[in-house]
Amino acid sequence: MADIVLGIGTSHTPMLTLPGELWPSYARNDQRNPELAFPPHGLVMPYQEALDSIAPDAREKYRGSEPFKAQAEACQRSLDELSSTLRDVNPDITVIIGDDQDEWFFEDNMPALSVYWGESAPLIPRVVPAGTRDPEVAEAIMRGYGDVPMDVPVASGFGRFLIEYLIEHDFDVAHVREVKPAYGGRVARRYPTRNGELNYVRETPPREQGLPHGVSFVIKRLFDNEPKPILPVFQNTCYPPNQPTPRRSFATGQAITAAVREWKEPARVAVIASGGLSHFVVDEELDRMVLGALETKDDKALQSIPRHRLHSAASEALNWVAVGGAMHDTSLKMELLAYVPVYRSPAATGGGWAFARWR
Repeated sequence: MADIVLGIGTSHTPMLTLPGELWPSYARNDQRNPELAFPPHGLVMPYQEALDSIAPDAREKYRGSEPFKAQAEACQRSLDELSSTLRDVNPDITVIIGDDQDEWFFEDNMPALSVYWGESAPLIPRVVPAGTRDPEVAEAIMRGYGDVPMDVPVASGFGRFLIEYLIEHDFDVAHVREVKPAYGGRVARRYPTRNGELNYVRETPPREQGLPHGVSFVIKRLFDNEPKPILPVFQNTCYPPNQPTPRRSFATGQAITAAVREWKEPARVAVIASGGLSHFVVDEELDRMVLGALETKDDKALQSIPRHRLHSAASEALNWVAVGGAMHDTSLKMELLAYVPVYRSPAATGGGWAFARWR
């Protein structure tokens, strides 16, 4: 019988691919990011409008670039520790719960929950479009999400078993087995604003696209480009109208653990949450609530996170909620290695980067 032997939660922001001295360059793009959702109400607004209206206590948390070096080093120490833990435990299968952002899923097909179960999955080094970042930053980001082309082994047998288990237990899960050679699409950001709904659609031209960022980051940074079989599970955390609720994400994690225990193969399984916590605007209240509930296995708190706190990329907290569900009925205990709230502008843009393990 298979069993869960390890849990991991990790942020995967592009900032983690950069040394601290490049963070100010990365932060300049916040001023033209149309997807800044501000707590506590989750309303999206332009950078300058937020800067003019932000509370003084939030503005004061930005201390310029002085903290960046120490913050970057703290994040890298935690990633080193998670990588060492993963490779020491050496699970037979690693389930990676992440989300897709303009990579494999677009408006022509945007499942709330999906499992990739091909025999392998391509990791293709990504290309940052010219002119969107300083060249040094763009090069580091490209390296950080996978710099070695490879076919990553996939636990296809367990993937099919998980899909069938989820269907049997009333989860409407999509399945993915093939990747198109070149494709793109459109995704509307239907986030709330003060005047209704954000009118912004991002269009991605056809291109080759390997494993989405949340999975490729784990392959590169935690597996050090030497992955054992993985199983990618995707939640549509970001894009209305069919984002899973916190209740559903927690239940998905529970179902993954139940499926592992019913599988007849003698496999040792790890479950990883990739992404989060709050960004592109820091929401320490949300982050600390999620982390505290995970540490105490407070299932009620995890399932009742206010959904208006989960607009835009802050929604990746749902991947951690799913791992909380997976860990809930195990004997594994959470250890928080670091929580690093990074304010990269006086408008409180940035993120709450977190790193944890269950063992």
